[in-house]
Amino acid sequence: MLIAVDRLAKGTMVVIYKVAFLRAEVLILRKANKGFSKRRKAKKIRIRLGGLLIVQNIRDLLDGKAVGEQLA
Repeated sequence: MLIAVDRLAKGTMVVIYKVAFLRAEVLILRKANKGFSKRRKAKKIRIRLGGLLIVQNIRDLLDGKAVGEQLA
């Protein structure tokens, strides 16, 4: 009976340590995801604010390149 209680206590301690480790890991990953999410959101905002200008600039460059090739 005493051996069973010792084994149960040891198993319980292992589970407690694993839970503590997983909680710490989740906290680290949440912080990393929060930073990644902020960078991605900022990138989307920059693209949204300047997206039409960027596309127009690319079209202008391609048109200029096409004209240059026709002249050459």
